[in-house]
Amino acid sequence: MRRLLLALALAAGATQATAFDANFDLSCTANPNCQADFRSISEDITAALNYKALGPSEATGITGIGIGAFATYVDVDDPQAWNRLTGEDVDAIGMAGVVVRKGLPFGIDLGAFYATVPGASADLFGGEVRWAILEGGVAEPGLAVRGTYTRSSGIDDLDYESMGLDVSISKGFAFLTPYAGYGYVWSEVDPKGVVGLQKEEVDASRFFAGLRFGLAIFDITPEYEHIEGRDTFNLLIGASF
Repeated sequence: MRRLLLALALAAGATQATAFDANFDLSCTANPNCQADFRSISEDITAALNYKALGPSEATGITGIGIGAFATYVDVDDPQAWNRLTGEDVDAIGMAGVVVRKGLPFGIDLGAFYATVPGASADLFGGEVRWAILEGGVAEPGLAVRGTYTRSSGIDDLDYESMGLDVSISKGFAFLTPYAGYGYVWSEVDPKGVVGLQKEEVDASRFFAGLRFGLAIFDITPEYEHIEGRDTFNLLIGASF
């Protein structure tokens, strides 16, 4: 609950938080475990910044469009690794941003997002293509496959890029729609020429589950995700038309 409340604060517009105070300024000075530390923070970054599901599997529909504000929160696995590499006390990272989705024919949805990492000079951009094999309805669940892409910009010492593939299922009941899915993320975290560091590639499976609460055109969607041993908490506040 604490993590979902923090995510809610971010989605409501917070731009600074002590837990997210990291600018990704990397240094290997007097650190014999520099690459191992970078591997650890690369896994944290992948867990926090990969493209999030943030909704059920049902097709949006050819006339449908959805917009929303979202936030993500994840405790880092090794705060000391962050301290040794950045000189910052970091116990969690995440992102806050906006997402939009548009329905197309044949159960296809297109989506995109823009986000920032609070407390850091970092921007994230991403897109998704989702196909609802089963579009969902009163009598049947929604079943969808999805491909995603994310990359960072504006970080002096680090580039992040990832691709993802997942499958998910959902079923609506009145104003509640639970969903769950499983997939894989392929990410690349590049220290951009920092002496003593080499690029890390993180390939990780991920499980996610969430529950959309819908009231008229508005919806709130808390979501849990487990990836690379990290527990990630996501929250979307949106509207669908």
